[in-house]
Amino acid sequence: MKKMITFATAASLIMGSMAMPVYGATFADIDTVTWSGFKPFLEQAAELGLMNGYDENGKKYCKPRNNVTYCEAVQLMYSIMKVYSGRDVSDTTVTKWKPVISAYNIPDWAYKATAYALENAVLTTTDLNKLQGNANKINTKPATREDVGIIFGKALDTVSGYDTKSGAALSYADKNSVSSAAVPYLELLYRANLMVGDSDNKFNPKANITRAEMAVLSVKTYTKLTETGTKAPETTTATTAAGTVTTSMVMQNGDLFVTVKTSTGSNLSLFGIKGDVTARFDGEKISFDQIGEGDTVKVTYEGTNLTAIEVTYSKNGLKTEKTTEETYELVDINDSKVTVKDGSDEIKFYLDDDVEVELDGKNSSVSKLEKALENASYDVTLTLDEEEYVLEIVAVMNDNNPTEGYVTDVDDDEIVIKAGSKTYKYVLSDDLEIEYDGKTVKFSKFEDDYADYNYFVSLELNKKMEVEEIIIKSMEDEYSGTLTFINVNRVTFEAGGDEYEYDLADDVTVKIDGKKSSVDTLRANFRDGKAYTVTVDLNRSDEVTELLATPKYDNNNDGELDSIDEDEITVIVDDKEYTYDLTKDVEVKINGKSRDLEDLIDHAADYKFEVELEFDNDGDVEQINATLTEVPEGELRDLIPSQNFMTVVAAGLNIDLTLASSVDVTLEGEELTLDELNTQIDYAFGDSRIYVKLGYNSSGKVDEVEAIWEDVFGELVEIDEDDDEIVVLEDGDKETYELANKVEYNFKLSSAVDEDDYKKNLRYDDDLDGLQDFLDDCDDAKDDCSIILTLNKNQKVIRITVTAE
Repeated sequence: MKKMITFATAASLIMGSMAMPVYGATFADIDTVTWSGFKPFLEQAAELGLMNGYDENGKKYCKPRNNVTYCEAVQLMYSIMKVYSGRDVSDTTVTKWKPVISAYNIPDWAYKATAYALENAVLTTTDLNKLQGNANKINTKPATREDVGIIFGKALDTVSGYDTKSGAALSYADKNSVSSAAVPYLELLYRANLMVGDSDNKFNPKANITRAEMAVLSVKTYTKLTETGTKAPETTTATTAAGTVTTSMVMQNGDLFVTVKTSTGSNLSLFGIKGDVTARFDGEKISFDQIGEGDTVKVTYEGTNLTAIEVTYSKNGLKTEKTTEETYELVDINDSKVTVKDGSDEIKFYLDDDVEVELDGKNSSVSKLEKALENASYDVTLTLDEEEYVLEIVAVMNDNNPTEGYVTDVDDDEIVIKAGSKTYKYVLSDDLEIEYDGKTVKFSKFEDDYADYNYFVSLELNKKMEVEEIIIKSMEDEYSGTLTFINVNRVTFEAGGDEYEYDLADDVTVKIDGKKSSVDTLRANFRDGKAYTVTVDLNRSDEVTELLATPKYDNNNDGELDSIDEDEITVIVDDKEYTYDLTKDVEVKINGKSRDLEDLIDHAADYKFEVELEFDNDGDVEQINATLTEVPEGELRDLIPSQNFMTVVAAGLNIDLTLASSVDVTLEGEELTLDELNTQIDYAFGDSRIYVKLGYNSSGKVDEVEAIWEDVFGELVEIDEDDDEIVVLEDGDKETYELANKVEYNFKLSSAVDEDDYKKNLRYDDDLDGLQDFLDDCDDAKDDCSIILTLNKNQKVIRITVTAE
């Protein structure tokens, strides 16, 4: 009895499995072909897994005269292009097109192929009615030769070296029966010798294509693309068009799907990714849902992806609010404000109550962005109203994040690397390349082996912050791994979960970090807790003749200090931020002198440090060697103008600085000479001192000194706003000071406290209100509110500097 095969299963008969070809297929009905030349193509299509056939009564049939459906034709095209490109269509692309595809009841097995075709402009949404299924998602519409030619011609047009021609023409006897839209693609297939006419030089465009004809086209295309070494194009060209919106739909994920009938009469089906595409009307930003059918638009796109859309005429009439957009590096965010970096300055903006947040292309929230900032560096585009309240935040990972590290996870769409104590996730480009030791590595092998061989990689990113190249810099195998034991006779290391042991040759050469060393030195360092990656070269007796050792965690350990607390430290190396955990008893040196960790934490916000980190066996920082690289301010301790020399107390250290040949000097805003400033130092001992802010020339010498007096040091205990007085506790005694008419306020606070919560220019009507709130917060936290006062000649306060940790 004949075996009945469901149509969903029948789909597999034509698309096959590229990974599991059936070789040596013999069809019982092979002699029923209308032309003997079809036979080898039908056999080869089966061997390649493109068109397998039907099993009936214990025999295999190819049914060469049967029609091919539109879904099957698209699936065949996709199967070939997938082998050619070496990659499956991404889940992101399928998800993007799924709402459109599902609206046409297209069979589930054809989703990936259809999404690929839509994404690469092989199909437009107007073509989907031909793939449309019934209520059971079954499509039985036979594909014509012309339609299949368009599908394969458009796919081939995406391949470098196979381009359609302007003014293309056909020479078929029935060329007048071919639609004008099909001409350039049929001409391309003819030129590539993939699809030609019959013995009467007719193309028969309206005839249904048979399985035998499909086998010829599929095998020829597959062979052409896989044997010529053709490489997929890496970029698409941006195109601009104007037209009228015929469909506008905002997807559930916030993306825009829009169809536009252009002024030339063509139809465009385009996707706008939320966060990547800005829609505008009358020069102002608008939301996707404000674009409607009948609107006139100007679109810029690449393939099927919108890059910009501007409404030039609104059918229903749009009203816009004047807003501005600014892009910055994100520093901090909480439920009330966002802090960003503008050059070397930090500025803050307050959030609107209904602020919208987008994080890496997805709708998000302030709290989620705050959490994400703990593990990665972000740039933000802020939409501000006329009062500079933030209406919208669009956050994307920037290029400050590490691109070197150990691979911890990888799939078709993403890769995760670990650098320091944090992991970083990156999206993979469709044009991804992988290289090791100058040779190309297949993605499937990389995916299978990364965990076993502990890949250390460097990632190259494109403009979209997608990984376009992975360079494997090191891996573990039987000749390379993590050192676990060494003595004068043998070495042992672990790689991929296995342990390898080798005897050392008598004349073994040892190098540590590229420098010649010895077994004894390596052994001593290893016993002291230093972790190493070792690589061995062997002789014929499998003895180690060369042993190369590299400190395992010393990648990216030397750079500029970015931040530090009791648990972790972040350093900037080559503009990338690397974060490491600290050991509980981490040792700290500042300018070669031993200091407590708290000293470095206290001074990190005010001074710039270069740091070199040393790690224990677990990769945690056990020693920090910090060098003060720039002294922007400090207490003036000594000044010798004749020797171009000054000493400033900064970060708890006496720092000697060289003066330029010409120095601009002011004291309380009054210009004076270095000799005159030196005279003032005599008055700075006792209750008063001179505090200086410094500027430097290109040679690193001090060429600007802005000096101020600091007269009173104590604890702020009371504020009298009515009498404009403050009370300070000095050496156990309370002293009251009257404020001058104009007072300068300075807040020197830790990173956990925001000075703008207390300063007049952002929130408060009166400086003393802010100072009172600061005192209240100190009392609530049971902290001392330290204060420094500068007095004028009438002993009134002209400057207040408050500090808190």
